[in-house]
Amino acid sequence: MKRTLIEVICGLAALALMVSFHHQIARMEVQQTDVSALERKFEEAVANQPDGSELEVLRTQILEQTATRMQSIERQLQVAAAGSGQTKVIAGELEQAQRDVKTFRNEMSSDFERTKALVDAHISEVRAKEQNAAMKMSETRGQIATLASTIYQDNNELTDKMLLPTVQLNGDDTVGSGTIVFSGPNKKNRNKVETYVLTSYHVVRNILADTPGAKKTGFDVTVYLPDENLIARGRMVASEPNIDAALVQLETERKLPNVANVLPRTETDQIKVWDQVCAVGCPLGNDPVPSKGEVSSISNLLNGTNYWMINAPTYFGNSGGGIYRSDTRQLIGVFSKIYTHGKSQPVVVPHMGLCTPMDLIYEWLTEAKMDHLLRSSSIDRIDLRQMAAPAK
Repeated sequence: MKRTLIEVICGLAALALMVSFHHQIARMEVQQTDVSALERKFEEAVANQPDGSELEVLRTQILEQTATRMQSIERQLQVAAAGSGQTKVIAGELEQAQRDVKTFRNEMSSDFERTKALVDAHISEVRAKEQNAAMKMSETRGQIATLASTIYQDNNELTDKMLLPTVQLNGDDTVGSGTIVFSGPNKKNRNKVETYVLTSYHVVRNILADTPGAKKTGFDVTVYLPDENLIARGRMVASEPNIDAALVQLETERKLPNVANVLPRTETDQIKVWDQVCAVGCPLGNDPVPSKGEVSSISNLLNGTNYWMINAPTYFGNSGGGIYRSDTRQLIGVFSKIYTHGKSQPVVVPHMGLCTPMDLIYEWLTEAKMDHLLRSSSIDRIDLRQMAAPAK
């Protein structure tokens, strides 16, 4: 910076000297004009004045003025001559200073580009590490959650989140299961309470087929409350046979306390083989019972619909019941079918059950404009308190 200031000052000095030099030349030209004017004046005086004494006085004045001007011109010429050489030197230094400034600017620009490239590379590296760390953190959180749910489980929480939202659908010769997914104010009339149950279509179809009057008056649905069982009438208000799903509305003005937490739509693609699950239903007409297992397969095409397979033990009566994610207690599917082996006397294979995945349920209810009935919330899969405190 100091060198740059000196170079700028030298440049300004050279410029000022060059201007002064041009001014001196101009003044010399003016003074030469003055001498010529005196000579013309002398010639006019000779022509107009015959008296010799006056001419002599005038001559003397002209000579004195001319001598004075000549001396001034000689001094100016000397300064101008000296300034001419100095000007060349200063001009050379100015040009060098300009070249140095240009070189310095180029170096600064180059250094800036190199520095920017290094900074960008560093930022990219840091971001990549952050993403990698976030991915590993997510994996670790999932592993800790699984470990926590294995080491310690809050039985009261499991009952509230998975067992009590389960209901039993009853016909004369048919029994099935369902899951309460909504119980709250009507969308248009806030003073009216509505309750909806998600179940399998074939369960409701069979009940309507073997129970006279069920289409008109509805059918019985048993709701399991903490201290009592409530019998309410149920009516199917929406169905989609292609995915074996149905929605049943309960005729009760009572707001029910236990509603399933449905897996958010944005997280349905996170379910993988080996994920721990819990199947809850009413097999053979029993009160709701849970069974644990894993997701065995997520690709089982049947009649144009893709079902998930689970190996949690199930039986007749589990149809329409909920399939939950064990670590988050979120509803991820509706149990639909169970494998059997043999034709004359079929043998049930209880660890090979198929369920309708929640992404298909979302698509169906969205098209029916009833997807607002599915209440979802993301769950922090880690609850370290479960690892530290016993159930109360």
